[in-house]
Amino acid sequence: MTDSQSTAAAGPDSDEDPQESLVKADSDVLDLESDEIDSTPIRADDALRYFGADFDVDGLVKRLNNDTFIIPTFEPLTGDDIAGFEGFQRGLVWKKKQMDRFIESLLLGYPVPGIFLVELADRRYLVLDGQQRLTTLQAFKRGQYRSVRGPSRFALRYVGDEFKGHTYENLEPTQQRIFDNTFIQATIIVPKGAEGKRGVYSLFERINSGGTNLKPQQIRVALYAGETVNFVRDLNQDANWRDLFGPQNRDLKDHELILRAISLMPTARGIQVFRPPMARFLNDYLEVNQDQLPADSEGIRTRFTRAARLLNEARGRDALKIRGTQVNAAHTDAVLVGLMSAFEQRSNTSAEDVETALTALLANERYQYAISESTSHSEQVSARIKLATKAFRGESLADEQE
Repeated sequence: MTDSQSTAAAGPDSDEDPQESLVKADSDVLDLESDEIDSTPIRADDALRYFGADFDVDGLVKRLNNDTFIIPTFEPLTGDDIAGFEGFQRGLVWKKKQMDRFIESLLLGYPVPGIFLVELADRRYLVLDGQQRLTTLQAFKRGQYRSVRGPSRFALRYVGDEFKGHTYENLEPTQQRIFDNTFIQATIIVPKGAEGKRGVYSLFERINSGGTNLKPQQIRVALYAGETVNFVRDLNQDANWRDLFGPQNRDLKDHELILRAISLMPTARGIQVFRPPMARFLNDYLEVNQDQLPADSEGIRTRFTRAARLLNEARGRDALKIRGTQVNAAHTDAVLVGLMSAFEQRSNTSAEDVETALTALLANERYQYAISESTSHSEQVSARIKLATKAFRGESLADEQE
C-alpha cells in the first residue's frame, strides 16, 4: 500500500481532494532529462545516519497534533526550525476508498508499510514519506476528513461488513485498542555534514521511485526552501507565464522550468560552465542561493516577466511547444534564457521580433538536435542557449547548422 494519488479530476460525487482538478500532471511536459542518471551518486554513509523506531498509532497521531511530526506543504511555512525542508509531499490526499482500506487493514491486523522521517535539530521530525498514511490515521481518530464537499464525517464505507459505517468513536473498545496500539515502523534519517541534503535528496528519489513517483522539483523545494524557492514561486504566478505554460503543474515542472532559466543565465553570459546532470546543477544552485535572493533578482524578475509577455503575445502557449500538446523543457529553458539575455543588448525587442526568432530557431537543424537529443549534455545546453540568444538578438543563424 503506497501513498499514490490519482490524477483524475474531482467530480461532484467524488471523495478526492478538490485541488486535484486545479493542477495538471507532468505528462503534459516533455523533459528528456527527467530520467538522467547521476554518474557519481553519493554514498549513504557519507551523508546520512539512520535508525529505526516503532510508534503506536495513538502516539503517531499525538505527535502530529502537537507538531512533533511535521507534514510539509508546497506553501511557505513559518518558523526558523523547519526552514529548508518545506514541501516534501504533494498537496493531495488519498481517495476515500484508499483511506478506508488502510484503516481496515490496521483493524484486521495486517502489516502496513513504514514511514520515513527527517530529524531536525530541535528533535522534531519532517515526514519524508508516509504523509497519506499519517493524515489518514489522524483524520480517522478525529472523525473528520477533507473531501471535495469540505469537512466530512469519517465513517468507514469501502470495507467489509464488520466495520462498514463505523467511525472511531463507535468502534468497540477492543477495536479501538487494536487500532491505537498497532505499531508502525519508522526509519529516522539524520542528515550529516555538507552532503546531508544531497543524501536526503538521493534517498527520497529512491524510495519514491514506485507508486508515489514524486518528481525532482518536489524534493528540491523541500530540501532547499528559502529565498530563491520563494522567488521562483512568485514568478510562477505571473499571468503571462501561466498563459504560456497552462494550469499549475502538480509535479512543479512549471517551477522547475523557471529555476532552470534563472540558474542558466550565468552560462549564457559566459561566466559559468554548465555541468550535468541537470538535477545536481539545479540542486547546487539552490544550495548556494537558499538563504539569499539570486544576484540581480529584480532585474531577473523584470526580464522574466517581459520575456513571458512577449512570448505570449507572439505565439501564446505554442511558444513553448515543438509539436503536439507538450511543453518541451529544453526548448523552454533555451527561449527563456535566450530572450532574457537578448534584452541586455536589444532593449526594444517586440512580439514580432520574438515570432521571427522562434521561426528561425525551429527551422535550425542544430537547434532541433539540441532540444531533442542528449539534452542535458553540456554541449547541447550551451548550443541551444547560444542559438536562442543569437536569434532573439536578431542575428542570423545561417552559419549555425552544424
